[in-house]
Amino acid sequence: MGDKAADLVLENCSLVNVYSREILPETQIAISQDRIAYVGKDASHTKGKKTVILNLEKKYVTPGFADPHIHVDQFVSPTEFAKKSLLCGVTSLFSDPIDIVSTCGYSGFKEFVKMTSGLPVRFFHVVPGGVPVDRKFSHGKTLTLTEEKSALKIPGVLGLGEVFSWTKVTKRDSKTMRTLSTMLENNCVINGHTAGASGKKLNAYVSSGILSCH
Repeated sequence: MGDKAADLVLENCSLVNVYSREILPETQIAISQDRIAYVGKDASHTKGKKTVILNLEKKYVTPGFADPHIHVDQFVSPTEFAKKSLLCGVTSLFSDPIDIVSTCGYSGFKEFVKMTSGLPVRFFHVVPGGVPVDRKFSHGKTLTLTEEKSALKIPGVLGLGEVFSWTKVTKRDSKTMRTLSTMLENNCVINGHTAGASGKKLNAYVSSGILSCH
């Protein structure tokens, strides 16, 4: 409403509307701290003595892409990944660091989250769900229920990563059930991995509160 001056105003840009598939010319955008305060033809009411004005004539502005599911720890350090992803228009990442946890446990999870802070790309995280998938085939580390609850208190941790073993859900594995209950009690997102599940098994899996499939 113009009660407080914006920190930054972008002038004369062409705004790409990804919903209507239109390009809106001569658009002005006012930004206050980390919020977009105004989008329209005239942002003069948001300007103050300390407002930075950028003339973006002949340039386009578009919303950043949010990658909803990625295992950054499988490929490269978060710092290097942020550099490359930003060049492709990715501004937010939702990370499921299963390999770090399988190798380094909870201390590795905390260190990985710390590595992603302060980067030009925003990182959000989920607690790896159900690693290792099966003790018969893997000796990887896992998280205790206490560690999972502690992880949820870390800023940027949104919930549970993909629950790989859907059989643990359909067979009501006690640790898996306690983890799912904890996530639901805290209004967290719960990601899934339903490869091979169908019919009654898939319905049972979904009814546990899992919201997605990989």
